[in-house]
Amino acid sequence: MNSAWAGLAFITNQGENTVSVIDTQTNEILNTIRVGKSPVGIAVSESDHRAYVSNVDDQSISVIDTQSLKLIQNINIQGSPVGLLINPHQKTLYIADWTDDRIYLLDTSTMQVNGQINIGKAPAGMAISPNGDILYVANRDSNDVAVINTHSLEVVHRIKVGQHPFGVSISQNGQQLYAVNVVSNSVSIINTENFNSFTVKTGDHPYCVTPSKDGRLLYVTNTQDDSVSVIDIAAKKRVSEIKVGQVPEGIQTDMDSGNIYVANWGSNEVTVIDGEAQKVIQQIKTGEKSRAFGAFIMQEVTNRIAK
Repeated sequence: MNSAWAGLAFITNQGENTVSVIDTQTNEILNTIRVGKSPVGIAVSESDHRAYVSNVDDQSISVIDTQSLKLIQNINIQGSPVGLLINPHQKTLYIADWTDDRIYLLDTSTMQVNGQINIGKAPAGMAISPNGDILYVANRDSNDVAVINTHSLEVVHRIKVGQHPFGVSISQNGQQLYAVNVVSNSVSIINTENFNSFTVKTGDHPYCVTPSKDGRLLYVTNTQDDSVSVIDIAAKKRVSEIKVGQVPEGIQTDMDSGNIYVANWGSNEVTVIDGEAQKVIQQIKTGEKSRAFGAFIMQEVTNRIAK
């Protein structure tokens, strides 16, 4: 039997080596998929019907078929893979090697590593320009964001931000980049044309960031406050705090509904925030230590094959 969903959320559960798959229309768990040891990062490819998971403790990438919702492959990777990002224009998966300070390039048509980029210290979150030409990498221990030409694979600029940048995101038009500074308790909002920036204070130990559906607001997870900061970009200020689960980490806006999904590492659940009402509408029990670091929502899914 075939069915269709508007979207699926793939939530890495670091404490039990699984990925929970949530239907974003019904907010029901469709499947729980066993992957490698200590899954952290996630990236989804709509064109290839694949989800990629970084398993930091066994140095591997798990590949999930997003139609059958089954594991189809494990790929060995050197170092400590954490952040993941898909470049759909080049059929490339970028893999941030946390301990060896480099980015691996995986060709998603062959599933082979075909290059690497030496980067700053402890690379973590990544974002890509809409045309796929520019890659942005947050280097936690260098306190900067590297700007990389994806064709020459050269670092063309480094943007100084706050202390320990980790999660990053980009506006839909590519004109603004957002970098969360864990130790500074702030988010840097960066003009991608001239690299001018300003910062806005968040809660305690922010982790990841996502823009709202209309692009006016930012939502930032605060791991030590069990909250999400809501930031008005134009006003350059924090306008509210929304209490969620314990130790919230990964966060992403569902661009279909406008709802915001938050993975709570400390309470083993996903919080759903209504983007219009700015309030929590549901808590979804997932697996142990839900993290979902990266872009974990696949916006359009059709012809999914039921289990």
